[in-house]
Amino acid sequence: MNTIDRKRYIWIVISALVQGLLLAAYAVIPSGLLRCMPLTIIFLVPFVFWLSQEHWGMRLLNLLIGLTLVLGVFWVYRLWSLYSPEGSFYVVPSQKSDLIRISMAVFLIIPFFQCRIAAWSWKFPYSEIFFQFCRNLFLLFQAGIVIAVFWGLLVVAGLLFDIVGLHNVPLLIFNPITAVPLSSFTIAISISVAIKHPGIDSLGRWILSVLAWILPFFSVLSVMFILCLPFSGLKTLWDTGQASTLMLLLQFGTIILANAAYLDGTKPVFPNKYANFLARLSLLCLPLYTLLCLYSLNLRIQQYGLTIDRIQAMFLTITAGIWGLGYAGAVVLKKWPGSIGRVNIASIGFMIIIVALMNSPVLDPYRLASKNQYQRLMTGKIQPEDFDYIYARFNLGRYGNQLLSDLSEKGSSRIKSGVSAARAIDPEEYLHYTLTGILPKSRRLEIIRGAKVFPHGASLTDEQVNYFAEKWQYLRDVKAAKDLWFVFVNAERTGKDVVLFTDETGLVYNIDGTPRLVGSVSGNFTPENLDTRTAEPKYYDLIINGIVYQVIE
Repeated sequence: MNTIDRKRYIWIVISALVQGLLLAAYAVIPSGLLRCMPLTIIFLVPFVFWLSQEHWGMRLLNLLIGLTLVLGVFWVYRLWSLYSPEGSFYVVPSQKSDLIRISMAVFLIIPFFQCRIAAWSWKFPYSEIFFQFCRNLFLLFQAGIVIAVFWGLLVVAGLLFDIVGLHNVPLLIFNPITAVPLSSFTIAISISVAIKHPGIDSLGRWILSVLAWILPFFSVLSVMFILCLPFSGLKTLWDTGQASTLMLLLQFGTIILANAAYLDGTKPVFPNKYANFLARLSLLCLPLYTLLCLYSLNLRIQQYGLTIDRIQAMFLTITAGIWGLGYAGAVVLKKWPGSIGRVNIASIGFMIIIVALMNSPVLDPYRLASKNQYQRLMTGKIQPEDFDYIYARFNLGRYGNQLLSDLSEKGSSRIKSGVSAARAIDPEEYLHYTLTGILPKSRRLEIIRGAKVFPHGASLTDEQVNYFAEKWQYLRDVKAAKDLWFVFVNAERTGKDVVLFTDETGLVYNIDGTPRLVGSVSGNFTPENLDTRTAEPKYYDLIINGIVYQVIE
C-alpha cells in the first residue's frame, strides 16, 4: 500500500467514526445543544469524500471545503430561524426536511464536480456526468446491501450470545453509540473496496439494462391509471389519504426508469416501436400527475393550512413537475431522447435554486407556515379553540414564537388565552409528548374543558376533568376539543355512567365515586346523532337513537 492510499484510508476511517459518533449522539440525546448539530454537514460531507476518494488531492480537498462552507451558511441561517426568542435550545424542531432537500441537491450536483476534477476542465459531455451519477448510485446501492448483510449476521450473533447467557453483548452491539459508528465504518469501507473493483461499472450497466425494460410495462400501468380516473372519480383517490404520496412515487419512478432506459440520449433503447411508444406516452402523463398532486395538496392546505410537512410535499411535487414538464415537452417537440441531458441539467439547476431559497428568508418553510397559520386564524378560517398554539411555539422556531407574540397583541381574548396556555407548557413536558405522543397536561385539560357535554347543561367536575386528563393514553389521536365529547347516562347495573366519545369509539366510565373504566362501544358517532333523551345503557348495552351498542367489558 503506497503512502497516498494509507493516508486516504486513515482519513476514511476517521471520518466514518466521527460521523457515526455524532449521529449516535444526536439520536440518543433528546434535547439540548447537540440537537442543533449541523446534520447536513455531518451526513453529506463524509459521503461525498467516500464517493470521490479516487480523486485524492488538493482539488478534492477544495471541493470538500467549499461544500462544507455552503452547507455551513445554510446551517447558520437555519439555526437562527429555529432558535427560540425565549433563549433556549431545549426543544429544537426537526432537521429532517432540510436534510432530505439538501441531500437530493448535493447528490445530483456532485457528479459535475467529480467530472471537473477528473477532466481538469469544465468542458465534458453530459454522458460523463450521467455515468458518474450512476456510479455514485451503484456504490451506495452496494453499500446498502453490505450493511444489510452485516447487520443480519450481527443479529444472528446477538441471538447466539443471548442463548448462551451473555446478554450484555447484544445490548452493547445494538446500542446506538456502538451501532451507528459501526454502520458508518462499514459503509465507508464497502464503498472504498467497491471503487477499486472494476466490476462495479459492469454491475451498474447490467442494472441499467434491466431497469430499461421495466419502463414499457410500468408505462402501461401509468397510462391505465390516468384513463381510469374519469370513471372512478377523484374522490376515491383522495379517500386513500395517501394520494399525493402515491402519485409522487409514480412520477419519480417514471423519471428514474426513463433515465435508465435512454441513458445519455444518444442511442435507441427499444428496437420495438410499440415499447418506444408506450415509454414516451408515460412521459406525457407526468404533468398530469403533477397537476393532480398540486390539486390534492391545495385541498389539504385550504382545510388545514401550511405546515412544514406540506411545504416539503410541495417541494417534492414541484421538483418532480419540473422534470416531468421537461420530458413531456421534449416528447411533444420531437426532441426526445436527444434533449434528455439538457432537460436534466436545467432541472437540477432549478432544484438547486429552490433549495437555496428554502434555506433563506425568501422561501423559508418556517416563515411561510407561520404567516399562513396567522392569516387563517385572524381571518376566521379556523376557530381559536382549534388553532395549534403548541405547534407554533415548538415546531416553527423563531417565526412561530413571533407569531404567538403578534397574536398576544392583536388577538381576541380567546386567542390570548390559547397563547398563554401554550407558553405555560414546560419544554420538558412537550419533549415527553414528542417521545410518547401524549399531549402536555395543560393542553389535555384545555381540550377536555372545551369538549361538548350532553345532555345540555351537564358538566364535568374538576375531579373528573383531572381524571380523564390522566387517562390520555386511550386518546392519543385527540388533538382538539372538537374531536371529543361526553354523554351522561344512567346505568341499571353500574349506577351513573359517562360515555367518552371519539369518532368511532366510546369509552364507558362509571363515575359513582372514583371514576373507573367499565367497557367500550364501537360505532359511527358524532355529536349530532347523539340524542341523549333516548340514550340509556340497558345492562351492558347502550341504546342510542334506537340502535343497541354492546358494551365490551
